[in-house]
Amino acid sequence: MPIQLVCSDRRMEAAEGVAKLIAEHRQSVAELANLGKRWMRAEGPDAIVLGQKLDAAMAEEAAVRRRAAIAPVATIAEMKMKAAYFQRLTAHGWCEIDVDDWRALLGSFTKLQS
Repeated sequence: MPIQLVCSDRRMEAAEGVAKLIAEHRQSVAELANLGKRWMRAEGPDAIVLGQKLDAAMAEEAAVRRRAAIAPVATIAEMKMKAAYFQRLTAHGWCEIDVDDWRALLGSFTKLQS
């Protein structure tokens, strides 16, 4: 099932490219937050199992974030979407973005063909 985005004129559009990667990353951040909350309340063996799942989810989130940062932009609108999303990630403290992700993000902007 394609990811649907609602535009400002209330029409639904299938998400492709950058929008799809951003949606995947948002889903992985939400999953990570959910696991983190469960891990904080867990005790004993449950905490160990959830800790392992949390580590795997953190690695997956980092991989998805890197793919989103590297993804080439085809339009100015995609560039703005990507820049706004990464700005929100840092402003709200949803995840830590390392230097390599910033370089990949900025590098993807330089490849825009005018």
